Amino acid sequence: MSGNRDGVFRGRGGERELLCGVLNAGTGVVLVDGAAGTGKTRLLAEISAVAASRGVEVVTAQDELDLPFLVARLAERRPDGPALVVLDDLHLAEPGTLATLRALLSAAAHEKVVWLLARRREGADRLFAAAAQRGATRIDLRPLADDVVADLVTDLTGAVPDDGLKALASTAQGNPAALIGLLEALRDDDLVVVNDGCASLRDEPALATGALLRGHVSALSGKARHLLQVASVFGPSFEPGDVAEMLASSTAILLPALDEVITAGVVTSLDERLAFRHELLWRLVAESVPPPVRRALHREAGEMLLGRGDSAVVAAKHLLHGAQRGDARSIDGLVTAAKAVLWNAPEAAAELAVRALELTDQASASLVHRTVMAVRALTAAGRLDAAHSLAREALSRQVPPDPAAKLRHCVATTALLRARHAESVEISEALLREPDLAPELAPWVEITRLMALLGHDRDRAEELAEAVVHTRQAAPDDVLATALAVLAAIARDTGRPGAALELAREGARCVTSHDLSAYPQLLLASLLSGLREFADADGVVRRVRSGPSAVVTRQVMTAVVQARILLQAGRIEEAAAEARSALAVAEETGHQTVVAPALAVLAMVAVHTGDLPAAVEHVARYRDQVPADAIIFSAAYYRWAEVLVAHVDSGLEKALPLLTPELVASGLFAEEPRAAGWFVRRALEAGDEGLAKAVVDRVERLAEEHPGFGAVTAAAVHARGLLDSDAALLDLAAREQCDPWARANAAEDLGVLLTDSQRAESVKALENALALYREIGASRDSARVLGRLRKLGRRRRAAPARPASGWSSLDDTERAIANLVAKGQTNRQISTQLFMSPHTVNFHLRKIFRKLEISSRVELVMRSRDDQ
Repeated sequence: MSGNRDGVFRGRGGERELLCGVLNAGTGVVLVDGAAGTGKTRLLAEISAVAASRGVEVVTAQDELDLPFLVARLAERRPDGPALVVLDDLHLAEPGTLATLRALLSAAAHEKVVWLLARRREGADRLFAAAAQRGATRIDLRPLADDVVADLVTDLTGAVPDDGLKALASTAQGNPAALIGLLEALRDDDLVVVNDGCASLRDEPALATGALLRGHVSALSGKARHLLQVASVFGPSFEPGDVAEMLASSTAILLPALDEVITAGVVTSLDERLAFRHELLWRLVAESVPPPVRRALHREAGEMLLGRGDSAVVAAKHLLHGAQRGDARSIDGLVTAAKAVLWNAPEAAAELAVRALELTDQASASLVHRTVMAVRALTAAGRLDAAHSLAREALSRQVPPDPAAKLRHCVATTALLRARHAESVEISEALLREPDLAPELAPWVEITRLMALLGHDRDRAEELAEAVVHTRQAAPDDVLATALAVLAAIARDTGRPGAALELAREGARCVTSHDLSAYPQLLLASLLSGLREFADADGVVRRVRSGPSAVVTRQVMTAVVQARILLQAGRIEEAAAEARSALAVAEETGHQTVVAPALAVLAMVAVHTGDLPAAVEHVARYRDQVPADAIIFSAAYYRWAEVLVAHVDSGLEKALPLLTPELVASGLFAEEPRAAGWFVRRALEAGDEGLAKAVVDRVERLAEEHPGFGAVTAAAVHARGLLDSDAALLDLAAREQCDPWARANAAEDLGVLLTDSQRAESVKALENALALYREIGASRDSARVLGRLRKLGRRRRAAPARPASGWSSLDDTERAIANLVAKGQTNRQISTQLFMSPHTVNFHLRKIFRKLEISSRVELVMRSRDDQ
């Protein structure tokens, strides 16, 4: 790698090429992960220089202190033309800045801006996860391979290293900056010898890095070593003022010692901060401080930061290491930090709050208040069993009324999420009867009661929700939003889709807090998807996911609603992946209220992909073991899944008794319009014309009452076409149905109807249905239609078998996506090029990675270039 004197880009050529590709495209988001010293900042600087040379506006923060101001400026005014926004060290950014940045990325998807976001491997997790979900390109700066390390040593020494020098270089663990710093130290100490093109150590080959660096540090004066030990508590980099304050001194007084460590090459200057020359030195100094002393220094650092009003989150990093039992100031700092990150980083909040509770003396007056905080944080983090147990254990002791009410509400909340609705109602109503219930707690208790009643007693839920709506019309709030959502769910389940949609829209508009589970918004998305308004439904889900809350309940409910939207839109494999993810989280965290919806989606997927045992198992689980509480999806939807599985498993004789008048009269045909055609088809097969007419009457009445619901209107046309054996109506339904499932069903019904009278038209309709089923991935439905075509004498040649792995195993779509990735395009850009969704692109990418036995876009770029 000629000319690369510092060697940072040894092994980074693929990453640089990928970045240039995105820059060429002019739009996209690139996420760069890398530990300190992996060349992250240098890579960003290189690409910034390339962009500037092309006349592209480069926008970047001067340092982490400037970052929030830059993000605020970008929120006020986007770059006018082609631009590159470079944001480094996002792991240091405050939660508010990250939340603003998430919103910016969501809003800037189609602008001519390339976003280059970098962090160390921890921090900014929600931002990076959200960007990755929208198709951002990921670059992971991993440690350099051994052969690349050897080449880098050759670059820096001008000779090939022998085994002893290679072994010493390997202690840098593939970190290029650490390796460079180490070799520079060796060179400065004249410890590298070059003979006949071979580089070796002057001293014994077994010389350990630790001994070498300890010698470097031990040569310093006592004051300088003291300064370094205190500085090491702040991490690999530090501010001189912080060290001075810890030493009860001033920067001016410390200047000689600072000058000594800088001159000795142990510390270097990074603008307004100082830093150890490499991480190995920092670790060496930090480990020289005895653990008890190190904990005390962390505690003093945390208290110092709190005392001068710095971020509680930054202080908490020290207090986690240094706080001791009974240390009220440090423990209060942990609690303050937990409150600061409760909604946008609930896992961190739970760790901080639980640690604060562990350090609190049992006799402390603060014990119960810290217990309340820990329970809230555990609930937000999805650790429902732990939250429930901790709250119950605390309530077994004598607790003052105010914190006791908060703990009881937490128990009611966890009971609701665990689908123990009666328990939740009982606790909530007992709390609301208390005359001294805190005004700030009362609305949340009311919300919990409304949601629990929706799963437990619909009549009382409706009565209470109507009362709330009548008394809270002055201004929108979360109680009103929940009451409207409860009424919307009841309207959905009683066959009033127009009222349900209107109430859900109003409920979503009334939400004022990100602390909620987003039930009003997610119910709206679910209703819109049922009516096949997929773009609007996706928009609602995107807004929920781009919000500032990372509460697990909100995330897992969003995932299961998204899974059904994907299923109804015909994206069957993506739906299965989303539902499995939701189910895994729900089972792990105890969110029983989400288990049944996830199982229902998976049962539908299994029916259509021919996995009958899985379909039977999923339905049996939510019918016999898991409460299907009709909060997220209606009871009719679960029955619809049962009917389908019963028909596939045991035939029409078992399925027909499940087609009850109550199911026909429910809101199912607005939640799943294609069910109407399926019901009529099965009723006619059984010779039950009365049932068929009842279904047609019901769906036609719904269509007449709601002329704006295109999916319901098309479903009515389909049902009537089946009942009257009207080919023209079935053809109209096949063209006007609003989702690929319904179009395929109508086309198949048309083909069956024309089998005896118009063979050519029958084949055409069946082949249309087959193409749609294959596009969806409904293998069982595809097999059924293929059987019908074979009976008509139509043979479809099977596609030639492909290899299981390697470049030749990719189909045409996968090859096209791989080629576009190699050109630096993002998932969103590829989706526009190939007329598919970014989710579908991501699905195909996972298949490509599996077939090529790779794990990143960078590897795909390199593999594409090699194979082509």
